[in-house]
Amino acid sequence: MLFCVPRDVRGVFARAKGFRSSSLFAAALIPAFTFTGAEPAQAQFFFDYGTYSRPAAVKKPKVRRSRPIEAEYDHSLIERGNKTPVSVSERQPEGPLVITVSLRRQRVSVWDKSGLMMEAPISSGKLGTPTPTGIYSILQKNRVHYSNLYDSAPMPNMQRITWSGVALHAGALPGYPASHGCIRLPHGFSKRLFDVTQMGTRVIVAYDPVQPVQFDHPQLFAAYPEDAGNLHALVPGETRVADASDAAQTGSPSQVGSVLGVSTALASHAPQRLEAIEALRAGKRTEKERLAADVAAAQDGKAAAVASATEVTRRLDARKLAVRDGRVEVARLTAEVRKADQVARTANERLRAFSKSLVQKTAFTPGDVTQATQDEDRLEKAALDLADAADAAAIGRAKAVEALAAAEKALADADKERVEAANSVRQASIKLNAALEAQEAAKRRDAKRKDPVHVFISRKTQKVYVRQGYEPILEASVTIERPDEPLGTHVFTALAVDPQTSKVSWSAASVPTASAPNKAMAGKAPTLEALRAAASLRQSQPPEAALQRVSLSDDVRLRIEDVMKAGSSLIISDNGLSNETGTYTDFIVPVR
Repeated sequence: MLFCVPRDVRGVFARAKGFRSSSLFAAALIPAFTFTGAEPAQAQFFFDYGTYSRPAAVKKPKVRRSRPIEAEYDHSLIERGNKTPVSVSERQPEGPLVITVSLRRQRVSVWDKSGLMMEAPISSGKLGTPTPTGIYSILQKNRVHYSNLYDSAPMPNMQRITWSGVALHAGALPGYPASHGCIRLPHGFSKRLFDVTQMGTRVIVAYDPVQPVQFDHPQLFAAYPEDAGNLHALVPGETRVADASDAAQTGSPSQVGSVLGVSTALASHAPQRLEAIEALRAGKRTEKERLAADVAAAQDGKAAAVASATEVTRRLDARKLAVRDGRVEVARLTAEVRKADQVARTANERLRAFSKSLVQKTAFTPGDVTQATQDEDRLEKAALDLADAADAAAIGRAKAVEALAAAEKALADADKERVEAANSVRQASIKLNAALEAQEAAKRRDAKRKDPVHVFISRKTQKVYVRQGYEPILEASVTIERPDEPLGTHVFTALAVDPQTSKVSWSAASVPTASAPNKAMAGKAPTLEALRAAASLRQSQPPEAALQRVSLSDDVRLRIEDVMKAGSSLIISDNGLSNETGTYTDFIVPVR
């Protein structure tokens, strides 16, 4: 049965030493409270965080969270007792969402193509563990989640924005920053936000409020249909958008950014751009064919190397047998030579013994002489024959030794051939694996062509970085006019693409550089002068000025426009990438 524990009692429970392990302590306290009066909604708030089962764990990259700089914003200027009404829209979002969080106002706002969609108060990170400002996106969603950093604390409707532990989730809202870095939301609001967001939804965390507005500029990217044959049906110039007026940036979300006319400067270049896009896509098709041909050639090369190695192995085995047989023959002949020498020595010894016996004998009859002559001739002939046999055996052994040496040399040569053949097979395997990897990488990139593309331009590194489907696909240098002057941080979101004209509708959200409050203002509410200074700073770093100062090469622009679609984004910033940008992220950009 569901029951509700008052907030102060829950605090006692949380502070009680050994509460979880002491059933006696719990048994002693529980009867003192009445649970039957708990409302179902309250009970659900405390104990029921949804009926979703815990999803399979995502392999999280190991990252080291950069400790937020405490001086980024002054906690004494944060508005306490947030009275922002909770506004939850039941309509479906129009186009991609942009979530903005103001740490000073302690407010979260959700924007779509039509403007402000939802809004609610928050509780961000307290002093010591502040919520880091920056440009993020939703990396993981989990309806039922428990903290792996803070004693398994419940985090309902968790939507992660960094792998090091910052997320949006339901939690207590005391009216001031109180979390360990996460962004706490009202429970009902968090459930609706969980329903309408997607993986990759943009989240902008800044000190001051940030408001995305519809925005057009000729330097923003165009988008072209996937079917290259339809490109010629586009009216020249309709793939570009025009400059935004200052009024469009300062009006209300429902009034700003009406669709503007086509840039005449780019209209005359549209046919060339279409031809360039077609040539780029034709080149990609040719590249696919080349990769397939490289794989086929590498497979043939490896098959030939394996066949050659097989033949070398066969010859090697035959020569191993020859060496084995040669060693056996040499051993046999060596034994025969040793035996023949022994027999020859024995025959010679008999002959010498017989000759010695004749010398010692003093009287011979004619018959003895005849017999002695015959015996001596027989023994001498046997000795000579055995000596010849021993010499023949020695000659045979010498030939066998020579044949064995030749067989061993042939075996050594065959072993060298084996080593060379094995190296050839290894090199062929490396070449085949490289060809297959290149082909698989091309297939992965092609499979992700339907995903939004995200572009980041950094004044700090003077480079442009492009990611699609969380994978880097391009990195190149950019030219920035007056690189020593700040650009600000600007997030441009492709809201929609007209399928007939391929025209892109954009929104822009800007965070000026050096927007931290003056320390002299500590403990004071923002004055009119401070608001005017902030407005002047925003006017000095408008998004159109940042776009005008950034120049991309035609090749880089074409490659980006080739995959541009609704939900894509462009970020321009004075800062570089956060060290948390990595696997399973697009771009995480700190905002100073």
